Amino acid sequence: MKRIWNLHVLSLLLGVMIICAINIQAQDEAPITDEELIKYALVMDYADQEKVRLKDDYNAMIQAEELMGGGHRFKELKAAGGDEAKLAELEASAEELEAFNKIESANNDNIAAFKEAYTTKIKDKEQLGAGLYNRITKALKTDEELKIRYGTTLESVQSERASVEEVGEEEASEGQ
Repeated sequence: MKRIWNLHVLSLLLGVMIICAINIQAQDEAPITDEELIKYALVMDYADQEKVRLKDDYNAMIQAEELMGGGHRFKELKAAGGDEAKLAELEASAEELEAFNKIESANNDNIAAFKEAYTTKIKDKEQLGAGLYNRITKALKTDEELKIRYGTTLESVQSERASVEEVGEEEASEGQ
């Protein structure tokens, strides 16, 4: 009797596991909607814009620092990679190293803030959601039709953003 009971429980558990596996597979195979693709494109466009801004800010910090010689000295110090012998060979002054470290620290802080904001956008179900992000990212690697749809959607999102930015700039210049 106990053996029959164990077989029934085992069969029931196996059935539940099969149903769960089918449900998970069905979720993975559910088509990605245009609305979901727009959410993904909005977050990716944000990330792309922020990466450009970070690069521009980094370059501006380097250019603004007189001790970095328009970026030339910065490149030399960066190439030394903190190696004391190389820094001595470059005759790096304490002031130059302090300015270099200040720029690197500010850039690292900016990158960390971006990563936190980006991760928050991905995890926020209103903006995207981690599950949807992972599903779309995975699908884009293999689904050619989705890649085309995404490209079109991203272009649309970028165009809309550019239009809004243009209107904002016009309004700002009119207000002066």
